[in-house]
Amino acid sequence: MSCRWLYPALFILLLLLVLPVNAHVPISAANNNDITHAFSVEKPTKSYVLYGHLQKAGDSGYYQFSMNDGDRLTLSLMIPGPEAPVPDMIVMSPGTSGTIEDPSLPVTVPPGYSADIIKGQKPVTAEYEPFSPAAIYEVASYAKNITLPGTYYVAVISPADETQYSIAVGYIEEFSIFEWVFIPVNVIDTHLWEGQSILTILAPFLAVLILGFILIARQKYDTGGQKSLLSWLAAGAGLCYLGGSSITLVQMVRALMVTGFSAGVVLTLVFALIPVLLGMWALRIARLPSRHSMKDRLFLGMIGVLGLVSWAGLIIGPVMAFFAAVLPERLQVPVPTR
Repeated sequence: MSCRWLYPALFILLLLLVLPVNAHVPISAANNNDITHAFSVEKPTKSYVLYGHLQKAGDSGYYQFSMNDGDRLTLSLMIPGPEAPVPDMIVMSPGTSGTIEDPSLPVTVPPGYSADIIKGQKPVTAEYEPFSPAAIYEVASYAKNITLPGTYYVAVISPADETQYSIAVGYIEEFSIFEWVFIPVNVIDTHLWEGQSILTILAPFLAVLILGFILIARQKYDTGGQKSLLSWLAAGAGLCYLGGSSITLVQMVRALMVTGFSAGVVLTLVFALIPVLLGMWALRIARLPSRHSMKDRLFLGMIGVLGLVSWAGLIIGPVMAFFAAVLPERLQVPVPTR
C-alpha cells in the first residue's frame, strides 16, 4: 500500500470501530423559571443533555416533553462536582388528579397532573464519560414507559444559591449535521459548566499550536527554504488536529483522576488517535518540497471532511484544510520566513 494512503486507511478502520456512538446533544436552557416558560424538548426520545443554572435557593427550572404512546421518558439529573449543591427533580404527568405531597416546594403543578418527587442524593462516586471526556456525578434518575400521550413537565428545584445541573434525556442517538459538527464547541461549554476556565481548557491546544509553528518556522529559517501559503494552511490544520487531541487527552486524565480506571478510556483513546492520524497526514503534505498536486489538494479536502466527522481540530482545523484544498494556483507562491 502506498504510504500516502496509510493515514486514510487507518482512519476509516478506526471510524468503523467507534461509530455509531452513544453520545448526547448538549443544549443550554435559560429563562425557564416558571411553567408557562418551560423549555420545550421537541423530541424527548432523542439523547440530549440539558444544562441549567439556578441562581437562588428555591428557584426552579421547568422543562416540557411531548410524549407519545409507547415512548419512554428517561431522565438523569447530574451536578458538576461532588461538593456542588444537589437539586431535586419533580416529574409531572397528565391524566390524574393527584397533588404534590409537599406544598412548600416552589413548583407549579398544572390541574389534572400528578407529581413524582425524586430527591437528589449526594454522589458517592463518579462515572467516567468517554466522549466528553468527563467525570459524571448523577444525583437522581427517572424512567417511565408512556401509556398516556400528552405533555409531561419536569421541574428542577434549587436547594442553595448558584446551583449548576444537567439533565440527560432520551435514549436514541441521532444528530443533525449542524449538531454533529458543533459538538467540539459544545464540549468546551460542558467543561466550562464543570467549573474549568477557558484558559485551562484551551491551554493544551494553544501550546501545540505555538510550539508547532515555532518549530516549523525555525526549520525553514535554518534551511533557508520557503513555504507556500498552501503549506502553511495545511500545517495549521495539522497542528489544530493535534491540539484538539491534546485537549481530549488532558480532559481524559483529569476525569480518570476522579473516577479511577474505566474501560471507556479505550473509546476515548480511539477518538484522540483519529485526529492525531489526520494531523500527521496534513503535516506530511505541508512538508512536501514541490508545488502541491491536485492529489494533494484532494487529500486535504478529505482531511477536512474526516476532521468534521471525527470532531477533530475544533472546527478551525477542518476549515483550514478546506481552504488549503481550494486555494487558487496563483496563490501557491512561497511565503518568506525571513
